[in-house]
Amino acid sequence: MDTDSLTSAQRWRSLVVVFASATIAGLTFGLTIPLLSLILERDGVGTDLIGLNSAATPLAMLVIGPLMPRFIGWLGALRAMYAGIALSAVTILLLPVFPGLTAWFVLRFFLGVGSALHWVVSETWINTIAREEHRGRVMGAYTTMLSLGFAGGPLLITFIGIEGWLPFLVGAGVITAAAIPLLFARGLAPPIPARPEMGLWRVLRHAPVIMAAMLICGFGDMAILTLLPLYGLHSGLDQDLSVLMLSVAILGSLVLQLPLGWLADRMDRRRLLLGCVWIGILGPAALPFVVHHDVLLWPLLFLWGGTLAGLYTLGLTLLGERFSPAALAGASTVFIMMYEAGSIAGPVISGAAMKVWDPHGLPAVMALVCAVYVLVVYLHRRARRHRVVPAGGDDHLV
Repeated sequence: MDTDSLTSAQRWRSLVVVFASATIAGLTFGLTIPLLSLILERDGVGTDLIGLNSAATPLAMLVIGPLMPRFIGWLGALRAMYAGIALSAVTILLLPVFPGLTAWFVLRFFLGVGSALHWVVSETWINTIAREEHRGRVMGAYTTMLSLGFAGGPLLITFIGIEGWLPFLVGAGVITAAAIPLLFARGLAPPIPARPEMGLWRVLRHAPVIMAAMLICGFGDMAILTLLPLYGLHSGLDQDLSVLMLSVAILGSLVLQLPLGWLADRMDRRRLLLGCVWIGILGPAALPFVVHHDVLLWPLLFLWGGTLAGLYTLGLTLLGERFSPAALAGASTVFIMMYEAGSIAGPVISGAAMKVWDPHGLPAVMALVCAVYVLVVYLHRRARRHRVVPAGGDDHLV
């Protein structure tokens, strides 16, 4: 269906359908990621191998990413989402049939393929449907709902445990339920061309600064999720306070997305993105000095966590502003590939930095990565001043 012909009510119904499906899918993957780690730890697998095993899921996006836009265009939006849901459900049910580290490398790879299909189509769909004047708020609502799903996954484990088939049946059932909202989207899905308007390399050249922001977003998200509680412990805090550090950062990522989306619809989105990156420098740089001062620590973690997640919200908003609907599937694929590349590198590099400088290697690396990004943006801006950029050329921030 031509999205320009949708009424306002149809447009919002289409968005609500995708939001609901994405939230349920997020709940599934928020459940399975910690579930598998806990099972492997129970079985005596070392943390290094557990981390390597978990990397199989984002690795899938990097491997199949170049094929994703054409595959989605061939299937169409709805069928591609159904295929991703089906592949994810079957893979989750196979996990207890083939237990063990080696088999789970393969199965988590296919789980990554299924989640990537749903993820790319969801964000392509939302950005195609959203009107420009509401785009920031729509993306803020989407990332909030997705984050709520991810946050709810670990809570499920407290009720169902990690033993036997039950958690896998629940996981497969939840991801299957993600198909139910899509039943109400017939005739509302945006068209996705079988041949993308832009190749992935051209997409990257067209918007390098947006894509680089996703690299540091994935880097920071996974580094914080993996290592922030350890930072607290190594800084002398007890276990409860160390876990609370992560909880406050996650709370910030939930609460601040709608305000950031609202701001994105009222001010220069590129400057707002760059402001979030500056907080990504100042926040971790201040962390060692405030870690033992509650009145400063909790607001800092809240703001830092929220603005780091805000890079994703603002990046998605800029993606929809920058690319035509015919190019969005390819652009969304590169966007997610960059995030996944960062999510693989973040825990590895930050963990190594903590070994070299315990515990402050974590905030040092986080601040350094954001500082390098700001430097690259500055050099990019200077380069633009000294050359003529053709219409539709690469992006800029300031």
